[in-house]
Amino acid sequence: MQFIKIFLSVLIVGVITGCAHPLQISPDISRIERDNSAQVIQKNVGYYLLGDREKEVTTSGGGGDKVSYKPYKDIETGFYKMLSNVFKNVSALKSDKDAAISKNEINYIIALDVSTNSSSPSLFTWPPTIFGVNLNCSITDANGKNITSILAIGEGHAEFDEFKSDFSLSGKRAALDALLKLQRSLLKSPELAGDTSKIPPPEK
Repeated sequence: MQFIKIFLSVLIVGVITGCAHPLQISPDISRIERDNSAQVIQKNVGYYLLGDREKEVTTSGGGGDKVSYKPYKDIETGFYKMLSNVFKNVSALKSDKDAAISKNEINYIIALDVSTNSSSPSLFTWPPTIFGVNLNCSITDANGKNITSILAIGEGHAEFDEFKSDFSLSGKRAALDALLKLQRSLLKSPELAGDTSKIPPPEK
């Protein structure tokens, strides 16, 4: 009875204040495994984020509440791990202009755009039971020529019995699903296996 009173009090306060509950949707890195049935693409890639790493977004939860999180920051480590499963070398860049000063000769430059959505039919609990993470990669060669674009749509679901110990569970599942789908698409892309021009290393 005491627990119910506390729960209702918290729920009422949340509705009145309209605050967004913080989440962290970082996926389980250990589950982003290399596909041993596919060959690593023997190319060096550099990637950069199209959004601010610290950008915070707000989407819907349950009970009319909102949730907030930093999609680029939460996903970047998993994205780097996934690219490392696919390509020979991976470099983090601030922009496409940084490719020329990278320690590695860059074959491909990947621009990552992240968009998300969430919802829940629950009237009494705020964590989202349904989460979506979209990873859109625009890939060019070292000279800026378009090579291909790949969109991976991740979905994550969690019910109350699961997320009561991890309010971010549906978001983490969606991020992992999107990264694994993106990994498969990159490995299967015929455009990424061919030769391309390289940016020479900086002069010493």
